[in-house]
Amino acid sequence: MQVLVLPENKDINYIKTVHEVKRFFADFERLRMITGLSKKPHLLRNGFLEEPQFAPVAFSARHNKEVILEARWLVEKYTEMLNQMDDLYRTILMECYVERKQDVAVMMDLPYEIAQFKRIKKRAVLEIATLMGILVRK
Repeated sequence: MQVLVLPENKDINYIKTVHEVKRFFADFERLRMITGLSKKPHLLRNGFLEEPQFAPVAFSARHNKEVILEARWLVEKYTEMLNQMDDLYRTILMECYVERKQDVAVMMDLPYEIAQFKRIKKRAVLEIATLMGILVRK
């Protein structure tokens, strides 16, 4: 596992970073649809995202072959990066931004109080934003 150095909290615009993370997960779902996968990735029992299994590229009226191949490459890379994250962070991000559950509902599934959950979620958001290069600074 790689060591990730996050910038100081005072240098980060957290609200805009959250918007970028939401946009990232929306794009991830859209790319999965382009490649022929289900919109939402599934978490396996071990906590990792399922590895994408692509069917052969056939003629597509909606997208050309190059777009599909590029989308496949991005889906593989995004899945790999998400699977490298801490299990708790990945679970929280998937529940909040893919399953679109409220924080309270996610918190009830985990053994944390609301303040501690919010701190963990903030660290998860900052980590994925840093990994994907979408961290917004002030």
